[in-house]
Amino acid sequence: MVKTLFLVCGEPSGEAYAARVARVFRGRFPGVPMEGIGSGVLAAEGVKLLRDYGDISVIGVTEAVRRLPAIRAALSAATERVARPDIGAVLLVDFPDFNFRVGGTAARRGIPVVYYIPPQVWAWRPGRAKALARFTKGAVVLFPFEVEFLRASGVNAVFAGHPILDEIAPFFDAPPDPERFGIPPGKRGIGLLPGSRPGEVAAHLPVLLDAARLLLQRFPDLHFALPVARPSLREAIRREVGGSGLPVVLVDEARQLLFRGLYAAMAVSGTVTLELALLGAPAVIVYRTSWLSYQVGRRLATVDCVGLPNIASGERFLPELIQDDCTPSRIADALGEILADPALRVRLRAKGLSLRDRLRGPGPAEAVVSMLEKEAAGAWA
Repeated sequence: MVKTLFLVCGEPSGEAYAARVARVFRGRFPGVPMEGIGSGVLAAEGVKLLRDYGDISVIGVTEAVRRLPAIRAALSAATERVARPDIGAVLLVDFPDFNFRVGGTAARRGIPVVYYIPPQVWAWRPGRAKALARFTKGAVVLFPFEVEFLRASGVNAVFAGHPILDEIAPFFDAPPDPERFGIPPGKRGIGLLPGSRPGEVAAHLPVLLDAARLLLQRFPDLHFALPVARPSLREAIRREVGGSGLPVVLVDEARQLLFRGLYAAMAVSGTVTLELALLGAPAVIVYRTSWLSYQVGRRLATVDCVGLPNIASGERFLPELIQDDCTPSRIADALGEILADPALRVRLRAKGLSLRDRLRGPGPAEAVVSMLEKEAAGAWA
């Protein structure tokens, strides 16, 4: 019997990477069924959805408590599914608090588990590395320095390049075209990136718009562009932006091409900050969450920066404004320094572009599929 590959991801950036793996897997094993938790992106790659992650994608303790019934229901469905004998292997993508439970269940049943984008145990809660070693056959990581850290705890960790490079490489040399996105000639395009989850957008968009208003008073040549991360967020964003009176254009497609034409950006911490850096748009990195979530995170953290470009480079070259520092005036001041100093922007841009070489590798999606093939030998025959 040909067994099923079960995949779990819990947010858009992780799903984009999971979709690339599904595509490679389907090419290598065209007759093998795939099933899992995702959204339409995974479904488009032939994955039968057990659940959509829309109701369980959360950030922070407070939001998790509000969504607890949906999270419990999804977790119950996933753990029950991976315990069945027709599952050949489980691929977990990011989403650690949920995925550790799914992975543990599968491993206890003798089902091989591969983790793509394991949690950043080097940054906080390092004890999870031992747990990762217990229930996984291997892990494919995002950054080269993670390999040594995880292997020291017994994890079979591999770095094969950051998957974001596969996604944005076609835009590396694309000519900037800000006018395509409604940024008028002679204006400097500034990105507003409030996050990809409803809670993030609600927490950050008003702050970013207020910062934009302050900046416009000092730099009247600015025009703002806001890429909408998910269609379901568009209406709420449109209402908030529409009432601001600011020159903001909403962008629904070709986000990476937009980034190529941005002068700078204000962006919520996450994968998008790395995209911006790699495409030459320096950003002020921001984040705020509930008081409880922040206090818990601060006590568990072992690093002093959160922005992925800063982590990847090994130095904090981009400004970070977190929690109480994430105010309109401080964001405007930080971005204003970049806008007022072309030489500073050139230096920050060059630093971001240099990360392309640091994050290159033979191909992470291929490495994940090869690991699945090796660890689930015979399941796909």
